[in-house]
Amino acid sequence: MNRCKEPLTLASTLILLYALFFSGCSEAKKEKTFRIGFSQCTGSDNWRKSMLRDMQRELSFHPGTELIYRDAKDSSDLQVQQIRDLLKENIDILLVSPNEAQPLTPIVEEVFTKGIPVVVLDRKTASNLYTSFVGADNYQIGQLAATYIAHMLSGKGKIIEIVGLPGSTPAIEREKGFSDGLRQYPNLKIISEIYGNWLKDKASTQLEKNIDKLSQADVVFAHNDLMALGAQEVAQKHNLAGRIKFVGVDGLAGPGAGIEFESDKILNATVLYPTGGEEAIQTALKILNKEPFEKQNILQTLVIDSTNVRLMTLQTDKINSQQKDIERQNEMLGQQVKIYNSQRSLLDATIIALALIFILVVLAFIPGEIIKRSTFNLQHKIKRSFCKRIS
Repeated sequence: MNRCKEPLTLASTLILLYALFFSGCSEAKKEKTFRIGFSQCTGSDNWRKSMLRDMQRELSFHPGTELIYRDAKDSSDLQVQQIRDLLKENIDILLVSPNEAQPLTPIVEEVFTKGIPVVVLDRKTASNLYTSFVGADNYQIGQLAATYIAHMLSGKGKIIEIVGLPGSTPAIEREKGFSDGLRQYPNLKIISEIYGNWLKDKASTQLEKNIDKLSQADVVFAHNDLMALGAQEVAQKHNLAGRIKFVGVDGLAGPGAGIEFESDKILNATVLYPTGGEEAIQTALKILNKEPFEKQNILQTLVIDSTNVRLMTLQTDKINSQQKDIERQNEMLGQQVKIYNSQRSLLDATIIALALIFILVVLAFIPGEIIKRSTFNLQHKIKRSFCKRIS
């Protein structure tokens, strides 16, 4: 009986080794995963949606990375709470575009001091306690807009400035850059400054209250293209659009965005403000992989007007076409991976089944051989005993 137990022990060992081998191979195939938390101040406008798409496009090249997205809907209090919720999800890094600088500074500092890297995106906080910043230079954007308007008006004219959300760093820095840029043009005057909170309807409502100022203006500079569109529509309503020029900020591609407004001659110009979505993911992965990275990642900008809007449109159309090709290829690759995994699983199951069949055959064969050999030995002993008795 003891000899019959030996094959079972051997078979169990073989099965265990086989299972460990395949589980080890399976573990080796798993890529290192990261959980990136992204706290967006608002996700309702096209520029923010474009930022998220840019992030997702970059993430498609890093399948081991998960993005956990939260939209604060223009509420600083909600954004603080959402960041606390993201911390409970065991994120490896936080990307945050603060709704307002002061209210978000304490929570961003708290995350940073806990040892979790923080990438501040687009808008800044009121301190330097963060790992990296990704965004355009809003002060430079304001200066660039001032220089362009000065040349457009030959250094003389009246301006209405529509500012973004009070307390947000892009609004503060664009306003200061624009003001500083106009100082070298004493014949350019800002006759009215209103707050549109980045919203078209809000800008339109405020401008209606200042229609007397609009009737005097030569140009409207709005801190984003949507507010510039709202101003243009108010001017159109009051038959003032023909003589007033409109300059916005963002230069976003696609329907209902700045480049289209410029191409359709609704706006006279827009200052490109890159979303930084791709760059934010790239920077986050450098930090997580402990690769060299820059603390300040300032994105380049330019003015888009009638001289280059056609080129920008062609470039963005080409990029969109290439992106669709990439998405289609990724989809086909995903299907091929599923087929491969299915076939691999079937192959693994077949190999395991064959191995088990082989072991069972061995187990069935060995006891038979033992019985046959024992019977032969017994017969031989009986025969020898019988022969001794006769002799």
